[in-house]
Amino acid sequence: MHCGAPALCGIKPACLFSMNSKNYEDGSEKLHQWRQSFSKDKTFLVALKKSDGRFLFFIYDKKLLEQVLKNPANKEYLASKGYPVQRGFSAVIALLLHRLAVNESFPHEVGLFLGYPLEDVVGFEKQKAAGFKYSGIWKVYGDKESAIRRMNLYKSCTETCMKWLYDGLSVPSAAKKYKHGGTK
Repeated sequence: MHCGAPALCGIKPACLFSMNSKNYEDGSEKLHQWRQSFSKDKTFLVALKKSDGRFLFFIYDKKLLEQVLKNPANKEYLASKGYPVQRGFSAVIALLLHRLAVNESFPHEVGLFLGYPLEDVVGFEKQKAAGFKYSGIWKVYGDKESAIRRMNLYKSCTETCMKWLYDGLSVPSAAKKYKHGGTK
């Protein structure tokens, strides 16, 4: 939950993290249960096996990610990267998952899917990760104050959910509690 809480709790379109294959295999039954639980709320956990034996997890909230992909500027940017935006959400996600599975490095546009502002995604790409205004969860090239507020929200969500896990809640229960305005 540490790496995926903001997406699981419905405040971030997607999260991305890796796990070694041993941990994945040890927890595969639990992950299967979580997938079933979260899919009811249109939140999906996708595991992609990488060539180095790791698993890459892409967790996304379909409703939030659809909003990102409906933005005309985002659609134009993704189309320029070869995404079939005219074919809809499923086609775009399928291509992203394919690129994440087969590429050694992350494609620059993944930041857009993770909810980073387009200005920051493009700035990172064009400036080759230099000249940023702030560095946190992502490198900020645009509105620093807004980005810091968003990063703090994600951090607070993660900390709250991790506390609940330590107190005995399951991952799905912690996410549900957060979504329903649970307190620390």
